[in-house]
Amino acid sequence: MAKAKSQQTEVHEYQAEMQRLLDILVHSLYTDRDIFLRELVSNASDALSKVQLMTLTEEVLDQDAPLEINLSINDKENSIILEDSGCGMTHEELKVNLGTIAKSGTLQFLQDMQKENKSAENLIGQFGVGFYSVFMVARRVELETRSWHPEGEAWTWSSEGGGNYEIQPSKKKERGTKIKIFLKEDAKEFCGEFRLENIIKRYSNYLPFEVKIKDKVLNQVKALWTQSKNDLSDDDYKSFYKQFCHDHEDPQHHLHFSIDAPIQYHALIYFPKTINNEVLYARESHGVALYAQKVLIQQDNENLLPPYLRFVKGLIDSEDLPLNVSRENVQKNVLIERIKKSLTSRILKELETLGESQTELYNTLWGTMGVLLKEGVSSDFSNREKLLKLLRFNSSLSEDEKGLTSLPEYVGRMREEQKEIYYVTGGSRQAVMLHPNLEYFRGQGLEVLFLFDQIDDYMMAEVREFDGKSLKNISDSEIEGMADQSSESKLSEEEKSDLLTFFKTQLGERVEDVRESKRLVDSPCSLTNPKDGMSVQMEKMMKMMNQDFPISKRQLEINLSHPINRNLSELLQKNKSNPFLKDAVEQLFKNALLIEGLLENPVEILPQINQFMEDAAAFQIQKLEG
Repeated sequence: MAKAKSQQTEVHEYQAEMQRLLDILVHSLYTDRDIFLRELVSNASDALSKVQLMTLTEEVLDQDAPLEINLSINDKENSIILEDSGCGMTHEELKVNLGTIAKSGTLQFLQDMQKENKSAENLIGQFGVGFYSVFMVARRVELETRSWHPEGEAWTWSSEGGGNYEIQPSKKKERGTKIKIFLKEDAKEFCGEFRLENIIKRYSNYLPFEVKIKDKVLNQVKALWTQSKNDLSDDDYKSFYKQFCHDHEDPQHHLHFSIDAPIQYHALIYFPKTINNEVLYARESHGVALYAQKVLIQQDNENLLPPYLRFVKGLIDSEDLPLNVSRENVQKNVLIERIKKSLTSRILKELETLGESQTELYNTLWGTMGVLLKEGVSSDFSNREKLLKLLRFNSSLSEDEKGLTSLPEYVGRMREEQKEIYYVTGGSRQAVMLHPNLEYFRGQGLEVLFLFDQIDDYMMAEVREFDGKSLKNISDSEIEGMADQSSESKLSEEEKSDLLTFFKTQLGERVEDVRESKRLVDSPCSLTNPKDGMSVQMEKMMKMMNQDFPISKRQLEINLSHPINRNLSELLQKNKSNPFLKDAVEQLFKNALLIEGLLENPVEILPQINQFMEDAAAFQIQKLEG
């Protein structure tokens, strides 16, 4: 209800619930006081865009006025002035835009919020009141405005952010809006040119209109991502990356595109040369900034990409995106999900193209972000097939540790009768190449993929197959179609049975079973994973997370053609109580544990090895003397 303060001044009181809402906005909702300037500048930019469009079809006051935003400072008054040449406001628009905060049902909404003990962030999307953030820093605001209508009148709106606001005629002759902000005592820091310039560069650097202070243009004006790729050079992209992403290195690759459907947005995406541990071990994606109409909304948005693409840097700018009340958070709605789905698909497609057409570049990228893409294989079921094609592995056919191959390439080399894709996990190529369980596959000329990352076992357990072919760990006890690769044993069936039984008796509950091996050629024995059990690497990873996690018993495979086992068999037939037999079985078992990294205290085998060497030396001396 309006009441006359004088003949020309109108005093309008806010309703009680409006005052409460204003108090929440000023004291609770915004987490960073800097954003008051962002909100005002964004509003000014919107007003300039509106009048720019109107000049095409309407008669506009000050038709040739430059479209710009000007800032000035008054040290004596401790005030800031922001002025634009935009569309301005009429008397009625002032009352609607600056006199009405809440929509119907506000009081009930506030009461419900208080009952549920919710924070002010729950006002997101409910009200469009960014202008009122100015009262975080202002003790009083005076706003002069004149509408774009040639016959329009000028008005002054003023308020101290309390229970009322005033409107009175103004002598302003130019089109647009001028806001004078009288700063609070604790907000004097904003009465400084350097401070204001930093805020503009951070939040409003890419607005389509110049923001000036003392005729100095503060913003870059042209948003690189909205320009045509044909007008930009590689140096333009590199320079922007270093400035925007605060990286002293050039990016490894960039991706610049625009999408019109199902949601409009511009994207400028970079793949950095290196990623640090902070990114590697993060749980969410934070490298992409979110803009709306060239205004920064969030520096690091966690909802635009899945966590496994957290190595990506860059920005997204959308004109379709609805903003929240403070622009500090964006509603988690279907539009954000659409951007995420579209952006993720576009990035994966780019990586696939690079893998096919720029192999060297892609292999370099793989060395940087490969382990993160493996996370995606385990977590992003909808994009799993795309991600599987992006995987790269060293293999038994590679010349050295630098060689990489893909799953499609492996399948293309498979033999017609081969039904499984073979792989082995380990700490390094050198360690894997010496693994006893690889002997069969090398002898048969079967390619085996080498996996060195801790996440590999978990990833393979999740995937299980590719292109209709099962993924098979060569250390599994059961492998389809494995022919006997070992040399023909000279032992009789009875001798074989006796030796295997002796191993079982001596090792007891420490192994799941002891059996003759078909896969070993040069090694006397090896451990294999139990049927439907975890791999050694997977169990060790689980053990790291939970010290009480039990390590499964494994099967011990014995190469009965190996000289060590033939000699043990002969000794067993001659003297079953010879103590050397038990010592030898223990040593062979510990050797197998050592290869798998399952020997908890490797130092414990040294005394036994020393004793074997002592006995061997004594035996050689006896032979020489005899």
